[in-house]
Amino acid sequence: MICPNCRTDRRQRERTGHTCSHCGKKFALDPKVEPGRLHDLKFRELVAKGTGDGLRITVEQLYWLNERRLHRYPTHDERDGSVVGGAVLAVVAVITGSLTIGIGGFAWFLLGPVTVIAVSLAVQQFVGAGRLRSDVPMRPHVSLSDFERRVIGRWREVYRELPAGLVEHPAGGSKPTTVKAQAVVLCELPAVAAFLRTNNFAERHRVLLVEELAKVPAALPVVVLRDLSLKALARTVAVREELPGRRVVDCGLAPRAVFAPAKAVRLRDDAGQRRAPSALGASTGWRRLADRERDWLANGWYSPLISLPPPKLFALVEKAVERATTAPVPVAETPAETRRRAERLGFLSWPQALPARRPANDAPSARPTDGAR
Repeated sequence: MICPNCRTDRRQRERTGHTCSHCGKKFALDPKVEPGRLHDLKFRELVAKGTGDGLRITVEQLYWLNERRLHRYPTHDERDGSVVGGAVLAVVAVITGSLTIGIGGFAWFLLGPVTVIAVSLAVQQFVGAGRLRSDVPMRPHVSLSDFERRVIGRWREVYRELPAGLVEHPAGGSKPTTVKAQAVVLCELPAVAAFLRTNNFAERHRVLLVEELAKVPAALPVVVLRDLSLKALARTVAVREELPGRRVVDCGLAPRAVFAPAKAVRLRDDAGQRRAPSALGASTGWRRLADRERDWLANGWYSPLISLPPPKLFALVEKAVERATTAPVPVAETPAETRRRAERLGFLSWPQALPARRPANDAPSARPTDGAR
């Protein structure tokens, strides 16, 4: 590990007690002691990465930045197991099993567990050989609570304050503003709302940031921030139904945006297959998804919005607000569409244009035609 004070490389035995043996100064994080495999220089580097474009980030966003760093993203065709590895383990299981049976006695206590473990690992390898690693969910290396307690707490213990741009306890609730809002951002995700408040998103973009549907005022267009999950999509549909006649912009990722090999956070709830709620199944957005995307969500996959890199998350919300506040481009209406719209409004007969009068010399002759004779 590189000492953050004297910048010399120290082995673990040369930095015991969080103290560098070269300069004698203390440091906060040891990758072999604290969870998350962070040292002071890498900690500051991650903060700088998240605070690009002058942003401020929360501890939870730093946590997800570190989880992305630790996770090994697979290549497109990488498998979760190997047939060769399974075969080798199967041979080991056969050999140890044969020795156990042939020798007997204490061999059961020595070689029996080895045989069981080899069989178990061989099965895992054979099963994994038929499954892409992209179909395996991310498994966080450390919990958020441990990260806050052991990493952030240790940093404060040594340096007293966090690096510039990192906020541990963002202020709660919406701030009163005198700026006339042009849209409403409905964010029922406390972590995302804290990030937006920390960066004064409402004041910078003249929007009203609310965390409950009941606080959405009338008349203004609404941007709904959501996670990527079956439940979150169903909630967005419910919000649309609660706001009839309003312009509602869905601000969230589509499943295709987090499919492998994209470097996204893909988690899974192993509660079994789920059925899409009837209201969601009837929505246009749900029917627009590909079969693979619908199956992915129904199998319990999800991705939290807060796990996006902070600059990308901020840009995503900015784009959604722009869509909500920009008037849609009018589309030319055909005469048939005009008539149908008029009938829906209650006009049973749409006034027809009067035919143009013909000149006197073009008047039809009174003499009957050949067919009328």
